[in-house]
Amino acid sequence: MTHTLTPYTPRQQRGLRTTDKAVPPVALRQMATGEPEETARAELTDVAHLIPTPTPEQARGEARIFHTLIAAYGRHRPTLTGGPFGIRSLTPRCDELVVRIAPSQLDQWIDALAFREEGTGVAGLRWAARLDGIALTLPGMTMILADISETDWCAALRRRSADQSSLMPHWIPQFRREPEYITAQDTELADLADHLSATLRRIRLLDPLTRISGHVHLFTTHHHSALHLIEACEATPTVLPLWTSRSVPPALWPTVPIPAPGPADPRTAVLDLLTEAEPGHAPSRTADRPAAGALCHIAGLRTDPVLVEAAEHVLDVATRILADPDHASVYAAGGWAGNCRTYPEGTVHGSDPCLPPGAEAVTDLAETDLQRLGRHVSSQPSDTSLAHLASTGQEELVHLLDWALAAATRPTNSLNWTRDTDGTLQHTQPLADREGTLTLTATTTGVYRVSLHTRGLSDLADEDDTVEWEREAAPSQSAAVLLAEHAAIEAAVCLPFQREHHKQRLLLPAAVSDEPTIRSVITGADYVLGFFTFASILCHIHERADFAPGAADGHWRTDGPATLTALISDWAGLPSPHPGEAANTTTVDSPAYLRHLAAHRAALDPFVTRYLAASDSLAGMRTFEERHLAGLAALRTTDLSALALTEVRPVGERLLHLIRSMPQDPAQLTAWYDSTATRP
Repeated sequence: MTHTLTPYTPRQQRGLRTTDKAVPPVALRQMATGEPEETARAELTDVAHLIPTPTPEQARGEARIFHTLIAAYGRHRPTLTGGPFGIRSLTPRCDELVVRIAPSQLDQWIDALAFREEGTGVAGLRWAARLDGIALTLPGMTMILADISETDWCAALRRRSADQSSLMPHWIPQFRREPEYITAQDTELADLADHLSATLRRIRLLDPLTRISGHVHLFTTHHHSALHLIEACEATPTVLPLWTSRSVPPALWPTVPIPAPGPADPRTAVLDLLTEAEPGHAPSRTADRPAAGALCHIAGLRTDPVLVEAAEHVLDVATRILADPDHASVYAAGGWAGNCRTYPEGTVHGSDPCLPPGAEAVTDLAETDLQRLGRHVSSQPSDTSLAHLASTGQEELVHLLDWALAAATRPTNSLNWTRDTDGTLQHTQPLADREGTLTLTATTTGVYRVSLHTRGLSDLADEDDTVEWEREAAPSQSAAVLLAEHAAIEAAVCLPFQREHHKQRLLLPAAVSDEPTIRSVITGADYVLGFFTFASILCHIHERADFAPGAADGHWRTDGPATLTALISDWAGLPSPHPGEAANTTTVDSPAYLRHLAAHRAALDPFVTRYLAASDSLAGMRTFEERHLAGLAALRTTDLSALALTEVRPVGERLLHLIRSMPQDPAQLTAWYDSTATRP
């Protein structure tokens, strides 16, 4: 394994952002709840806590209901369900949660929540009719399904067949074993209940994450005896809570209880971490300010007096943050180390890096002190303005605070590491759901690597049966341990989302129905090649595909992509079939090819499908112009409005105009696209 990598660079915090001050509190709350402005304004009582904190019993009940909905809905398109999990909006209060679901989802909710003795559903749940809707109740919890009449509710209950479980009215007492089931469900979610409830109360924070794949995807997983909530809306699993992965203002963060046994001590945490991971660098406990020196080393800084003094100040602030319930969510989801990981877009969802709680307090120093600190860490202090030095000092304090919180919130069930002869730390554990191993390494240079090794996946054979989930540089070996342990939570569940690098095929193909349709394939796809993107590819590819065979001759051959479909798929990063697979010699509208696309969660929109099916149906070697004319003729002889009905996503008149105006002459494609497709 290579032990060198691009040196670790602290994430640029871009100053202390004031998003929560720039956006009105009502708008911030609406961003999380989806409420109408009038409702959000009427409910807002505390601008420091825009989402009310539920009572412990309310949170436990909401968690059980939400956990059940997550399992029942699975990965789904909110455009087809009226919102994530069918929720259009909700109004959170301390002692109840008002939920407005799409009318079409009423039967789905009843089916999901109805308890069955095999364990599905919500044990002990009862309902009662109210003037404002249907109340779902558990001991100490009330959830109102707003604007649903008793008539509509009872009609939905009657639609259930005799052999289906149902929800029982409030006057039905608990049956004999129901308390046992209630206790089992509460126990299962005990450590995750507050996190689940907080996510449900901010459910519309998911909305921007569905714009790429179009899906909401949450699930829970066990990792080293801890239960975690995973979000994979963008087809990449992350354990980060929504409020930090989206870097929302602190006013939207939940207030939750501090985990037992009580607030963590950051001084003890940094010393323990450094002693475990790098004992040769651990300061003596009798040294002056040993914890501050340890924090400097973990963060990759020198231990000169100015930096040690700054680290001591940071540890004071971290101590207050870790004891404050308003910031207790830093303990959640594997700890604050997840926010110290370096992501390709800055953060997991590409927003600004999430400032740690306490960032304003830790940088609230005299301008001269900030400049002095900035001068110590700046690469060219003599050529830097005083304002820039102060900004650099602020960023370094926030950087130190990140690592103090990461060390202090490291899960208590941390991994057992072994040390190689060259000093590299390694941890290996078996995969939970298939034969294979999860391996973590952290080198003395601070490079960490998290990878999976598993056999039996044909598309992984060319990559040594190994999936590398994350390989990055950290400021120290101790920091690398923290980051690797956090990344391992996601790596353990990453296989269903991983694609091989050559053809973008899923390593674990999805289960597929025997007769998929274009609509069902689009519904399940992570990526859909739409006509706008398809048209732009045609502009580039027509000069490179003078001649191409038809589908019957094989889309993909041993020397690479051959047909127009394969060339476009390769360009767009769509999965292609292998030689010998049934889909490799059929057109894109055939059941075999649709099954191939569905298995790899990809799709072509109906118009692209019609064009490519016709163009590739021509047998033998044909010119691009011949295939283009065949595809265009198929579109022009099709009722495009009727074809649009097979699309899950909205089809606008602009798209239909683009298709109707497509030129016959391939030489005119670029001019046509530039003048038509790019027009506002």
